[in-house]
Amino acid sequence: MTTLPQTTTMRLPRPNGAQVLAPPGVGPSIAIGGQPGFQMTGADVWRLIRANIWLILGMLILSAIVGVGLNFWLAHSYPRYTSIGLQRIDPPQPITLKASDRPFYDTTNRETIALEQLTQAQLLKQDQLFSEVLQKSDAVRGTEWYAQFNGDTAKAIEDLRDNFSVSPITDTRLISLSMTCSSPKDAKIIVDEIGNQHLKNQQELTRNKQYDRSKTLTATMNRYKIRLGEVQQELREKAVRLSIDGMGVPGRLSSKEVELSNLIKEQMDTESQAAMAKSTLESIEKSLQEGRDPPLVEETVNKDVLVLDYQRQLDQAQASLKAAENRVSPDHNSARMWESQVEVWQRKLEDRKAEVRAQARVMLQDQMRSQLSSLQEQLDSLNKRVQAAKEDFGEMSKAMETYLLRKDEEKDLIDNIKNLDEQLEIIAQTQSSQDLSGLLWAMRPDIPDKMSFPRLVIILPMAILLGLGLSLGIAFLREMTDTRVRSPRDIAKVGQMNMLGMIPHSEDDPQAVGSRLPLVIFDAPHSMMAEQFRQVRARLQHAASLDSTRSILVTSPSPDDGKTAVACNLAAGLALNGRRILLIDANFRRPQLHKIFEIPNEMGLSDALASLDNFEAGVRETAIPNLSIMTSGPKPGNTTELLESQLLVDFIERALEEYDHVIFDSGPMLFVSETVALAPRVDGVVTVVRARSNTRGLLQRMRDALRQVKAEHLGIVLNAVHAQAGGYYGRNIKTYYEYQNGHAVA
Repeated sequence: MTTLPQTTTMRLPRPNGAQVLAPPGVGPSIAIGGQPGFQMTGADVWRLIRANIWLILGMLILSAIVGVGLNFWLAHSYPRYTSIGLQRIDPPQPITLKASDRPFYDTTNRETIALEQLTQAQLLKQDQLFSEVLQKSDAVRGTEWYAQFNGDTAKAIEDLRDNFSVSPITDTRLISLSMTCSSPKDAKIIVDEIGNQHLKNQQELTRNKQYDRSKTLTATMNRYKIRLGEVQQELREKAVRLSIDGMGVPGRLSSKEVELSNLIKEQMDTESQAAMAKSTLESIEKSLQEGRDPPLVEETVNKDVLVLDYQRQLDQAQASLKAAENRVSPDHNSARMWESQVEVWQRKLEDRKAEVRAQARVMLQDQMRSQLSSLQEQLDSLNKRVQAAKEDFGEMSKAMETYLLRKDEEKDLIDNIKNLDEQLEIIAQTQSSQDLSGLLWAMRPDIPDKMSFPRLVIILPMAILLGLGLSLGIAFLREMTDTRVRSPRDIAKVGQMNMLGMIPHSEDDPQAVGSRLPLVIFDAPHSMMAEQFRQVRARLQHAASLDSTRSILVTSPSPDDGKTAVACNLAAGLALNGRRILLIDANFRRPQLHKIFEIPNEMGLSDALASLDNFEAGVRETAIPNLSIMTSGPKPGNTTELLESQLLVDFIERALEEYDHVIFDSGPMLFVSETVALAPRVDGVVTVVRARSNTRGLLQRMRDALRQVKAEHLGIVLNAVHAQAGGYYGRNIKTYYEYQNGHAVA
């Protein structure tokens, strides 16, 4: 009896958000706009190259042969020779008035050299220079190159634009001149003549510039000499006037400066005294307003004669009073008399002090005001004298400043005249020089002994690269246009489908030869195919819980994909794993199970659907433990209606009372309506795709069809995968048997 629960409820679809496992060996893809993203990886490129290696090698060999042949034909029919000459830039120092006024023109500066190189290169490419050479040079007009134009100068100039090249050489002072034509001697003559004519033009231009410059310098020097005479005359007049007015000799201290300095010093002293007197007066007035006597008032009081006399009389009376008190009582007449004397002198003293203090206050204020007024008058007089002295000195200073400026101008004029003499001498010495333009030949062109075109080292690699690109383009085009499902990568391109495993082609598995393909897991358990079916069984357990997924439909997009073989091996694998399995042939149009297991097909699924009483009679045991089968039986007239009815649900519940799993082998889903009716009524659907037979579009249609009927798609089995160049099983089968036989490294 079964080890699983005996009650089976109707299958409910799993949530749409159920996790979809990635195919083995294929990373996850990014879904964009509801469609899976896919991009070719480095491994895909390498696989594509290995798969098309003979095409690539053949194209490389063919392109190499074509390259060699093309080089030979071009060398015979269109030979080209290039003559090269080098001109060097050596810019002369510019002629200026004096060294301090010379513009910056550093001949060692990279930017300066590069700018001059570009300038000369542009001049060498001008049509005017080409026309001048063609008109003046008999050597150029006598070449074979010129003869081909029949005297047409315009065509010759156009050819020079295309084949005469001028280019500055970076980080040097050199300019490269080159000419390419069919005659090596003509190429040399053209470069030589164009270079010589350019040198002549530049030298003539420089001579004309120097002649004009010489005239300008001579006129400038004459103006300087006239101005120098005027300045020297003005200097003599200024010196005489400055000496008469007291400024003395320029550069020494004059009497005007001494006089002004003394007046300023006296002015500052008077200002200080006036400020001190004003401060003292303000202090006295403030003290008097606050009821306090300044120290000078008290000093005046203390020095008064009467105050001193009264103080002396008071001191004597106080001494006599003290002596009388020591002899007699205080009430004695003598004591009272001296006490009266003390009071009299005390009153007189205070009255005198008050009188003297009042007089001292008035006198002190009057004295300070008088002193301040006198100092202010003295200061006003000094200010007028200082102002007058400053005005006189300012006029003399301006005259002195003018004198000094004229001295500087005299010196500059003398220096300029001297420098102009030197520059005119340099111009005179360089008039006959041959390198005035700063441009000369560094290397004259020679007659080339090797062709510049064609060159095998260039044409052969280009041909090989072209052949490589063409072969790779063909390979990638084939890859892009081939929509057949060949590997997990193609399934990943369709997207959102789980990959349960891949089964190798029976021709590539040596141990599977001679065994029954639908039962290879039982007949050849150690073969690579049997191992892959066991892996499909293991992945199926991860893709869906087999405790709840008990009814499984095995189908395919199209006929002859091997779904029956996969269904039988999957059922046998689960049975060998200890589960009781009922394998049912639900393909009423092309039933196969009765042929595989060699049993009659007189009673089967059609009879069980008609009446569950026929269930036991329709089941047949097999040689495989725990595996029973039910053939399709006679084909009913209403097959689709039977599978869509409650009869199928009752049948599945009846089968699951005795078996752990019920596996249906059905027809191709996109061609048979019975499969479409059966798919949503089982717990899960396994799809078999034959490698290199089904297309990605067909696989996508099948995926969408399963979604439309809300069937639970458990995954895809990629069947009959060939081991070939770039294929998945190219090394896996060999490695598997080496490892199994103990030859491979563990």
